[in-house]
Amino acid sequence: MNSITAMIPKHFSSSGAAVCLFLLLVFSPAILAAQDSIRFPEMKGYNLHFDYPVYFPDNLWDYIDGAADNYLNYHFVNLHIAEYYKGNNKVFFKVEIYRHESPLYAFGIYSSERSPDYHFINLGVQGFQEESLIYFLKGPYYVKILTQQEGRRAGRDIEVLAHKLETMLAGTTRFPPELALFPEKNKIANSERFIASAFLGHEFFDSVFTTQYQTGDVSFSMFLTHRATVENTKKLLETFCKNATGQIPQPLKEGDRVIKDGYNGDIYLIWQGNIIFGFRNLKDQVLMRQMAEEVLSKL
Repeated sequence: MNSITAMIPKHFSSSGAAVCLFLLLVFSPAILAAQDSIRFPEMKGYNLHFDYPVYFPDNLWDYIDGAADNYLNYHFVNLHIAEYYKGNNKVFFKVEIYRHESPLYAFGIYSSERSPDYHFINLGVQGFQEESLIYFLKGPYYVKILTQQEGRRAGRDIEVLAHKLETMLAGTTRFPPELALFPEKNKIANSERFIASAFLGHEFFDSVFTTQYQTGDVSFSMFLTHRATVENTKKLLETFCKNATGQIPQPLKEGDRVIKDGYNGDIYLIWQGNIIFGFRNLKDQVLMRQMAEEVLSKL
């Protein structure tokens, strides 16, 4: 089992739910899921079933068990599920539409489940695909389409379904603008993430963007966060310094510094206005300063 297939939920199995013919007639060419205005498109030759409840934060564990905590951490709102049947009521496609509080949190959960070595496709903001699934991101929605079928027909139809869903879902098709601040040189493509909370193991350190870099045999990461005001940014840095080193530098001024974090080693960090960014596992100070200057030139 590969790393993508391992993410398929435990409930992906056949069921005998009745086809929602009334809904099919009333809402053609699209089906509305109960308790929200999520729309599922028709597929020629398929019957559409709603055999699952709408999941909310208080019962998401019933569906994805231990994985629910990660979704809740990214401000999960609800989950709608539909199944497309063909032939003798055999499950052909299963669609899960996870809605999060905002496109930023949807990107956060999506980025936590992708890997740079996946096969990425141009769908919504971005998607990735293998023969048995397509996952993609659009606006506040993280969509998963799964199948147990194989062959050319299934491969064609899963792509058609994915594009129908992407068209029906509203929302941005752009990555968070903060990602444009990261230097491109030596960046590992599709390694960007949004960490909602507990960055570097510190509970207070939330809302952080990160990405990975590789130069030669050296791997390192860069992170960036911002606050609404300069004062809030200063308070974050004060708390970080106190938790990492036991003391707050006086006076605490904008600029760069090295923080010796007992849990994470040396952190090279720059504070500018309402933004803090820095590097982990990078000892080349010339490279750090070059990258820092590039970021500062974009602010």
